[in-house]
Amino acid sequence: MDGGFVPGSTVAERKTGARPRTCRRGLVPRPVIVCKAGEDLDDGGWKYVDLMERQKYDKPGSALWLGGRYFQRELAGIFSQILDTAKGLFGIKKRRVLSDQLGLTLDNDLVRERERVREEKTPLYSISPLPSRIIYSSVCWFLDAVYHERPIPRFWFLETVARMPYFAYLSVLHLYETFGWWHVSELRKIHFAEDWNELHHLLIMESLGGDSMWSDRFLASHAALIYYWVLVLAYFLSPSTSYNFSELLENHAVDTYGQFIDENEELLKTLPAPDVARQYYENGDLYLFDAFQTAVPLASRRPKCDDLYDVFSNVFRDEQEHVKTMEACSDYTRLGIFVQSPHQRFYQGLKEKEKVEEKQKEKDEEKEEEQRETQTKPPALIKDERQHFEDGMGL
Repeated sequence: MDGGFVPGSTVAERKTGARPRTCRRGLVPRPVIVCKAGEDLDDGGWKYVDLMERQKYDKPGSALWLGGRYFQRELAGIFSQILDTAKGLFGIKKRRVLSDQLGLTLDNDLVRERERVREEKTPLYSISPLPSRIIYSSVCWFLDAVYHERPIPRFWFLETVARMPYFAYLSVLHLYETFGWWHVSELRKIHFAEDWNELHHLLIMESLGGDSMWSDRFLASHAALIYYWVLVLAYFLSPSTSYNFSELLENHAVDTYGQFIDENEELLKTLPAPDVARQYYENGDLYLFDAFQTAVPLASRRPKCDDLYDVFSNVFRDEQEHVKTMEACSDYTRLGIFVQSPHQRFYQGLKEKEKVEEKQKEKDEEKEEEQRETQTKPPALIKDERQHFEDGMGL
C-alpha cells in the first residue's frame, strides 16, 4: 500500500485521475475502507485513504469551478446517505465505512466524569464568563447527542471546529498589523503553528473515515463558519474571553481523547498508524510542531508513531499543549506576560548565556591582569603594600 492509497492504484492512475475501486463513488474519494477486486473487507486489513495525497495532483481553480465540483460530489453524498438510511429501515446491510469497521467506542458519561474531576482540581468553567459557559455547554450537549457511539466522526467534527479559533485570531491580528494598530508577529506564528497542528489532527480523522457521511460534513462546515465569525467578533471585543473559551474547548478535547485512549487501548495498539500521522510526527518539518508548545523546551517532544495508539496519544498530548498555550495567551491579554514560542525562548536563552559568559570572561581577564601585575612587582614593594594595608586596618 502506497501512501495510504487504495491497493492497486498506481502513480500513473493518480496523475491521470483514474479512480481506483472504492466502496463509494465520488469525484474525490473520501477516506473510507477500501478493497481489492474479489477481496472481502473483513480480510483486507486496515487500509487508509490519504485525501491530501490524492489532491496534491490537483491544481487550484476558481471558486466557481471548485464550488461546482464540491456540489456535485456532495449531491452524490446526499443520495448515498439517503439510500443507506432506507436500507437500514428495511434491514438491508448498509455499506461499510472505516469508522464503523474499527469498532472503537467512547463513553460520554465517563467523559463528563473526567471533566467533573478536572474542574474540581483546577476550576475553569465555573470562573468563565456566562456567554462562554452557555456556548460551551451547548457544544458538549450537541456532540454527545449527535455523535453518540460514533467517536471518529465526533473527533473529525471537533477538529474541524477546533481549527477556527486560530484562524480567527490570525485574521484579526493581521488586520491590526495592516492598520498599524499593533505588531506582534510572535503571537501570529504561535497561532499559525496551532492551526497547522489541528489541521493534521483533522487529516488523521479523515484518513480514519471521520467525514464519510454527508450530514457530518454539512454540520461541521456550517458550524465552523458560524464559529469563525463569532470568534472574530469576540476577539475584537475581548481577546481574553476568546482565549478563555478556546481553553474550555481544548480541555474538553483532552478529556475526550483521554477517555477514548483508555477505553480502546488494546484495540488501538493492534491498528497501524496512518501515513499522514507518521509524516507529521516523525518525518515532516518539526519547526511548526515545536512552535505552538509554549510550555515545553525546544525539541523536547519527538513522539513515536508506530500504531494508532501512539497516534491518539500524540493527539492527546497536543491538546494538552494547546490548553497551556491558550492559558499563556490569556495571561498575556490580562497581565501582560509576554507569550513566547520555544524558539524565541531558546534564542533568548542563548543570548543570556552569551552575556553571562562575556561577563565571566571579563572577570577572568581582570583576575589574570592582577596576577600578572603581582608577579612583576618587586618583593620589597609587595611587602610595603601589605604593611600599609595592615596599618590601615589597625592590625
